[in-house]
Amino acid sequence: MLLTEPQPTPYDLSFHALGIPVRVHPMFWAVALLMGLSGNPEPAEMLTWVAAVFVSILVHELGHALTARGFGADPRIVLYAFGGLAAYQGARRTTLNQLLIVAAGPLAGFAFAAVLLAAIRAAGHQVLVDWNFRWVLPVLFEPFESDHLNRLIIDLLFINIFWGLVNLLPVLPLDGGQIAREILGVFNPGDAVRQALWLSVIAAAVVAVLAFTRLNDRFIAIFFAYLAYTNYSTLRAYFGPGGGLGRWS
Repeated sequence: MLLTEPQPTPYDLSFHALGIPVRVHPMFWAVALLMGLSGNPEPAEMLTWVAAVFVSILVHELGHALTARGFGADPRIVLYAFGGLAAYQGARRTTLNQLLIVAAGPLAGFAFAAVLLAAIRAAGHQVLVDWNFRWVLPVLFEPFESDHLNRLIIDLLFINIFWGLVNLLPVLPLDGGQIAREILGVFNPGDAVRQALWLSVIAAAVVAVLAFTRLNDRFIAIFFAYLAYTNYSTLRAYFGPGGGLGRWS
């Protein structure tokens, strides 16, 4: 969900995944640790959480990168702070290509979760879909004997399903916001960016209020309040104090 690539540091972790260069910035580990501190977890739980975040975000960015490579691009991946960036050059630029590249990230996460659930079922454990959505995750599984394995599975499912759905909200720079911008560009190419920014401000503000009042999740509330602020600041910077509100059509 990054828009710009952070500068390299001497502490970056670099490797290749499926032939694609990957760079992990130190801030990625720091933010993952901070996000896992809620609930006073034990050290083993913290390590499990960080591992789940790393694998899940890498799978997500590989979805973007591999799809871009399929369209002739030369991609690279950077993991940093709250997420990552699949940067690429040379892809054939069409609206359909861009939509497929952007959507491939969340879809890769959903596919990873589906494979994980299939593996749980193949191991002889029941998997249930909770259509009432009484829990954060819409799926339940019969636990294994190992608490650490259960924790890893829960973290992986949470990140790839719940975060994947959140990432599809029409808020820039999330994937859903980029998809909305591309779709708006089909109908009104000259004003798509401004409309996408306004949509981002409204959607992010609504999510922030709901997260604080209904979900009692301060992290999500603060995160989306920040996104609402940054998108509105971008509107003011490029379209004037009112964000070009009088031009809405």
